[in-house]
Amino acid sequence: MLRIHYYFLVVVISIIGMLSIAYAAKGSDRSYASTEMLVTRAQDLVDAERDAVKLEALLQNILKVHGWVETLDENKQLIHYTGIPLDRSAPESLSLGEEPENAPYISSEASFLQEGLLYTYIVKIPVDQLEVSIWDQQSAMDRDKQIQRYNVQAVLGFILLSAVVIIVYSRWTARKIIQPLGAIAAGIDHLKTGDYTIRLSLKLEGEFLQIGNTLNDMAEKLEQAGAHKVQMERDRQRMLADIAHDLKTPISTLYGYAKALHEGMVKDNDKQQSYLLSIYTKAKRVDALLDTLFEMTQLDHPDYMLDRQVQDLGECMRTAILEHFSEIEEKEMELEVRIPDTEVCYAFDRKQMSRVFSNLLSNAVRYNPAGTRLRVMLEAQADGLWLEFADNGSGIPEHLRSVIFDPFVRGDQARSNEGGTGLGLAIAYKIVSLHQGSLQLLGTAEERTIFRIILPDF
Repeated sequence: MLRIHYYFLVVVISIIGMLSIAYAAKGSDRSYASTEMLVTRAQDLVDAERDAVKLEALLQNILKVHGWVETLDENKQLIHYTGIPLDRSAPESLSLGEEPENAPYISSEASFLQEGLLYTYIVKIPVDQLEVSIWDQQSAMDRDKQIQRYNVQAVLGFILLSAVVIIVYSRWTARKIIQPLGAIAAGIDHLKTGDYTIRLSLKLEGEFLQIGNTLNDMAEKLEQAGAHKVQMERDRQRMLADIAHDLKTPISTLYGYAKALHEGMVKDNDKQQSYLLSIYTKAKRVDALLDTLFEMTQLDHPDYMLDRQVQDLGECMRTAILEHFSEIEEKEMELEVRIPDTEVCYAFDRKQMSRVFSNLLSNAVRYNPAGTRLRVMLEAQADGLWLEFADNGSGIPEHLRSVIFDPFVRGDQARSNEGGTGLGLAIAYKIVSLHQGSLQLLGTAEERTIFRIILPDF
């Protein structure tokens, strides 16, 4: 932007300079025109014959340049000289066209009648005085003064107009620069104080427009990051509360039963075995919860890398179904499998993706009533591979659908000791995201719950 402004300034000053030069040149032309003195010809004398004052002035002009006038009678005989002739040897009757080629003067002649007699004027001007005949000394001095005056006016005009243009340009440029810089500085100050809602709405251009857009983008990203940080802090606090809740109950049970056994408060052998079984069950649950938390922490680590290998994705899905087939049969669920018989090769981490399939299948079995129809599908689409785990069972409550992939969110309404950890879907969502895919919760009238995984072409 500034470069364009400077180019514009150079053009304007150049135009002023050219106008000043043109003014000085035109002034010089006027000076020459006002001081020019034309060469007096013989015809001029004839025309002024009846005007004695004008005739005398013309004769004086001729004499100033050392010229002279020869007056001839009707027989072309010299009867009078006005001025001092340069060469008296030339025949007086020679006309202008008959002069020698190298004559030291130029001449003109004109005839006139006076009292019925024909007379002729011959005006002769020395060649070396021809320039002086055009400009006399006094006229030259006046001319030079006029030219100098025009030159001075042109220079002063150039300086004055250039100064005005530079001042106007400076003020305009300062306004174009200072105002945006002030707004940008104020925006940066707001960002420094933690106010990320600031946005520049000035009419900016050029580099300032880029800076303004960058500042607005940065403020928007910082605002989003701040909101995300607040949300993460809330999620962290909620997750800590959930972890404390999920650990407190089994640990309290462990503590109570272990204390009772340690202090000999339980004498009955069968009751002791029941206490020991409860201790074992609660310890197993705590261990599973801690393992799941550890796995989720690993997945969230920025250095975690998937072990992706090109293999048959359909075979991996069939293996997961087979692992849960006994549970599906036990609840008398109707299973519909739509997996191609041919290989569907894809680069994925088999261990982690198996965890996703197992989690979705176990949730479908755990949270749906007997007789539910379960559909598992693998299909190639234009945007990648589509995997669906759908059922027509109980469905997920509407208030949980938007947060179902958050940690410690469960499809059941209340926490129970037999329920899951609430981390399965969060881990599944993280694993699919690490594969650059997406995990969505959908639903229709026929199938109330549809978990759709879209894996892009690798």
